[in-house]
Amino acid sequence: MDKRLIPSFTAPSIYAIDPVFFVSHGITTILCDLDNTLDDYSTKKPGPLALALKKKFDETGLTLYVASNNSSKRVRHYCEALGVDYTCSLYKPFKKRLVNWMKKKGLDPTKTAFVGDQILTDMLSANRAKLMTILVNPFHPDKDSPLTWLNRRLERPIRKKIIAQGLAPESGKKQ
Repeated sequence: MDKRLIPSFTAPSIYAIDPVFFVSHGITTILCDLDNTLDDYSTKKPGPLALALKKKFDETGLTLYVASNNSSKRVRHYCEALGVDYTCSLYKPFKKRLVNWMKKKGLDPTKTAFVGDQILTDMLSANRAKLMTILVNPFHPDKDSPLTWLNRRLERPIRKKIIAQGLAPESGKKQ
């Protein structure tokens, strides 16, 4: 299996990861996919889980950004309501836009983690950018765009192999 597809860690969701886990790994910045990682595909504004997560990250000294393939209109409205900066239209799995945006923001790849729900977009682009990667389960697996649905079908055997063979340990759970 291509190592660029294997995440550094896995977790049931971003909400199941104790923020101290990131700090203990020297991470200061969290890049997070939006659709089906922070919230479901159709959610226009952040829900209580996302708002509480942002508050916990702030209290722990972590900076949260959203890094999405989705359009500016979708991402901007959500991120403004959440109070986070973002980048969109990234063309994941390609790394160029992600790396350029990180350089523009002055983000250190060795102190940055990427959390996402897809292997063929999120994990591949973030691994190419040499970030810590955490693969989570989709927030709402029944709500996907048609392209994402197809992607999930293609990556299903890869995800099963990663889990079955223990290729990526589970990240720190909340106590």
